[in-house]
This record gives sequence, structure tokens and C-alpha cells, in this order.
Amino acid sequence: MKRNNVIPAILLAIGTCITPAGGAHAAAPPAGEGTLVIEAPATAIQADAPADKPSSRPQTGQHAYTFKAQLANGRATQLNYLLFVPASYGRDPQAKWPLLVFLHGSREVGRDVSRLRRAILPQIVEENPEFPFIVVSPQSPTRQHGWYPSLDAIEALLDRLQAELAIDPDRIYLTGLSMGGYGAWALAMDAPDRFAAIAPVVGGYFYSARQLCALKDKPIWVFGARLDRNVPVRESERVVNALRSCGGNPRFTVFENADHDLGWELAYRTTELFEWLLQQRRGQPPAQASD
Repeated sequence: MKRNNVIPAILLAIGTCITPAGGAHAAAPPAGEGTLVIEAPATAIQADAPADKPSSRPQTGQHAYTFKAQLANGRATQLNYLLFVPASYGRDPQAKWPLLVFLHGSREVGRDVSRLRRAILPQIVEENPEFPFIVVSPQSPTRQHGWYPSLDAIEALLDRLQAELAIDPDRIYLTGLSMGGYGAWALAMDAPDRFAAIAPVVGGYFYSARQLCALKDKPIWVFGARLDRNVPVRESERVVNALRSCGGNPRFTVFENADHDLGWELAYRTTELFEWLLQQRRGQPPAQASD
């Protein structure tokens, strides 16, 4: 994969008009969620016709799939998701690819995959067939408790994708906006050893500074928007200050003249973001993006 040649063209394409797609922040996590123990294929549930799962030789581009699982407490869960596979996937049979996990905001909640396609990162990869990550964008079926009820299912989905696709286990990255920004913190806390880096955008975190300190050594880039009335920038400041108080050194970008929607658009159009992610490796100290 020729990353240095691909990234500039991608970032130029990202400058095209993108429809906002996010929402208000998530609710607190429910008590008593079980551990996911069984995974089984699901059937298509929407007119967008997601397939059961990717084939052993997945289609390149972005396509819709479903994933069904059952928790230990007996509760069944089902997720729609979009999976983007770069056009050059498979040309080098030895190549391992970075995986980027994207958690949407509340506007894409539900079971209609066409709504998920309107989120900013699915739009970006749709417009850039050589985007240098495999990208998985799960769809939260409900706003209640935000992403928290789906965390176990997402982890099981990632296990399956890692088993079936040529994914580099040391280059798995996590990002999310608004409700998905809260979800990114929660998923990173739930599976801290899985992700090489995280980039929460206009989101926040519900728990204590002491809990956040578990992530202090992980590469983290936080984005906030000064004029955000949905998720005030103080939510981002709170988590950044908590990480710094225990020795962490997260990057922190605040867009001074941006509201909630513009904040996430600017974050995902930040030319350094994807380059920075590609520099990070699991278990290694944060690396700066090369010029």
C-alpha cells in the first residue's frame, strides 16, 4: 500500500460537500448487560438489502451487511453495518490493512442502512475508493443508552472481521462523533487492548477521571467545537484534563468558530487526522504524523 501517494488525493476529495450527520450526546450505560457469547449470521432486514456477511473475497467499495448475536443473559442483538474495502485490497496477498471503526451520531440510529450512508465517514469513503483503511461503520439500533447496549456486539463483529479479512491487528483505530464520540470512549474503555489509537469528535465521557486514566498511554486525538450547544466543549476539555492529570498527553483540537455539525465536518476534513492514525501502532507510544 502506497500510503504517501494515496493520502493527498483522498484529502483533496474530502473537501467536497458533505451532509452533516450526527446528534445529541448519548445516555448513561444500562446496568446488567451480559457478555456476548454466541454469534450467528442474520438475515437482511431493510430495503437496502444488507448481506449476511462479507464473502471470503469481499467486494471492494462500501456495502451493507448484518450481524446477529446473543448475549449471555439471553438477549438477542442485531447490528446493521457498512463495510468499506479499498479498491486495491487483495492485490498484494501478503498485505495487512489498517481497520478504522466509525461510530455515528444519533441521526443515523435505527435499522435503515440508507440513513447510515449519509454519515460523514461513509460518505468520504464512498467518494474515495482508495481510502487507505478498511472501514466498518456499525449502526446503533436505538438511541436509548446510546452505543452502550451494542458494545459487546461490536467487539464480536470486530473479532469476525479480523478472522475473515486481512487486517493488521496492530493498526485498528476507533473514532466516533457526537453520540459516537461518547461511544468511542466507552468502547475504548471496554476493549483497551484492541485499539492502536482513538479519535473522539464532539463527544464526552460519563465516568470518572480515575477510570479514564486506563487510557493515558494510548494515542488519542480529541476534537471539540467552541460554539457547540449539543455537546459543549467543556465535555471534551473535561476528558482531556483528566487524562493529563494522570500523565497522559492527548492531542486536543478546538474549532473556535464552529458549532456541533461544523465541528465534526472540520475534524474529518483535518488533513493530519488520517495520516496521524496511520502512524500509530498498538502498544507503542504516540507518533507524530510525518510532514
